[in-house]
Amino acid sequence: MFTLKVEAGFEAAHRLPEYSGPCRRIHGHSYIVQATWKTTELNNLGISIDLVVLKKLLRQVVAVYDHQSLNSVMTGHTTAEVIARTIFNRLRGLEFGKELNQVAVEETRGACVIYQEDKGD
Repeated sequence: MFTLKVEAGFEAAHRLPEYSGPCRRIHGHSYIVQATWKTTELNNLGISIDLVVLKKLLRQVVAVYDHQSLNSVMTGHTTAEVIARTIFNRLRGLEFGKELNQVAVEETRGACVIYQEDKGD
């Protein structure tokens, strides 16, 4: 089994209007998103999935959030959990979506949320 991981970042602001604390006010983050795919197959060049392609896919998905107010470009909550699930679902609909394993979102250095679907194993 091969696990491939790529990373992309974006800058965005948001607020959690129902939160009791400072995150209720508008504030910004330098988000880091990591996505992983799992596969067992290699092509004739010894490559499972081209990392250049995966990075391009991830960058394409996160680009819509860059330098935005997430409360304006997303529906509902803008927590790291919801962002991770949303990015996962958007990547799932693209090339190599069935091999997608998980998406991790870090909004504060040293703490991240990881989203993956239960495959019922």
